[in-house]
Amino acid sequence: MYSTTPLLLSTSATLLSGDRVFVGNQPDDFAIGPLAGPADRICVLGLGYGGSLRPLRATAPGSAITAVDLDPDMAGVTGALFRQHFPAVGFDAVVADAAAFLDGSGRYDLVVIDVYAGESYPAFILQEPFWQRVRRALAPGGTALLNAWGLPAHLEPLLPPSPQHRLASLLAPLWPDARYLSCRRNMTVVLRDASDAAPPPQAPSASPSASADGLTPTDQAVLALQRLRLAHAEEFRVPAGSPAPTGTEDVPVTPEQLDAEMARRWPAMLAEVRTHAEAVGVDTSVIGTREFYTRPDVAVPVTLELARRGRPAAALLPNVAASLTFAGDTSLGWFGEWVANEAESLAAEHPGWLVRTALPQALSMAANPLVPAWSWTDPLLKRVASVTAGS
Repeated sequence: MYSTTPLLLSTSATLLSGDRVFVGNQPDDFAIGPLAGPADRICVLGLGYGGSLRPLRATAPGSAITAVDLDPDMAGVTGALFRQHFPAVGFDAVVADAAAFLDGSGRYDLVVIDVYAGESYPAFILQEPFWQRVRRALAPGGTALLNAWGLPAHLEPLLPPSPQHRLASLLAPLWPDARYLSCRRNMTVVLRDASDAAPPPQAPSASPSASADGLTPTDQAVLALQRLRLAHAEEFRVPAGSPAPTGTEDVPVTPEQLDAEMARRWPAMLAEVRTHAEAVGVDTSVIGTREFYTRPDVAVPVTLELARRGRPAAALLPNVAASLTFAGDTSLGWFGEWVANEAESLAAEHPGWLVRTALPQALSMAANPLVPAWSWTDPLLKRVASVTAGS
């Protein structure tokens, strides 16, 4: 699972580090797939540089993985990269169009959809026929995983217009159990036929003892938290009363369109943050400025009040802290240290917010290979162990 020679690959699409499986980005969450159901046969649509492969192997070490990519150069480079640095992470690369591949490919226990056209969605992802193909390609009891990029959790991405809203409207009628995990601007959507009341099945190859062997302490912590996040995953549904989409014409899908939609929603979100700042009696003049994030005496009580009321804006501080870290800015490292110090009390008072948002983003900061190691990483790993063991 680890490279014996140094490797750090950072592109707009993939982050790989030879000394860690999990790097703090969305592909880490693909480890959820084998925890959600059987995973003897896995199909990955969208290989890229292989960011999904080692997280999948962490929970399904014995599975057969077929990885599909339209770009033969990408498939060739990734194959060579893994043969050199991760020879134990076997997979079969297929050069094909993802939309057509599933028709004659047989059936899979797990289908992972991580397909993009440049920095946007290919049109077929937002259309029902593709998802009917995914359904037909799944074996009984199978799971589909989707990387749904778009608006961040603090800007209510399931409200229109957004790609996540469009996808929720398509997928909810096809899968009775549709849930998601948030990672800043991404959602990892877990699609199963299991009833909500049934515990998620676990493949024999994904047993905790088998998957955790040989992993670093940080990778073990991420894996342990993934199991708990799956248990706390929220429904991937269009909110009640939300307008039904009429088509894909008005759905923002390019980075420019999504940035414009974020800018449109930002004032309303800030107004809500300001209202809660007033409720807890802190300085409201810094709302909407960088000072808000750098002042724990303001950001913490406001965020906890938002979490207490179950508001999406409670994800603002964790998302910004982690996002800045991936831009090389470590000035909000205090957030990770605060989570490490307060995790046990947060587990008692705000368990959903801790598991879905605060711990994952603090742990993503600790796993990030682009910044130096944090002084609070070891205490955070101990808190993760404590929280996951007690749940």
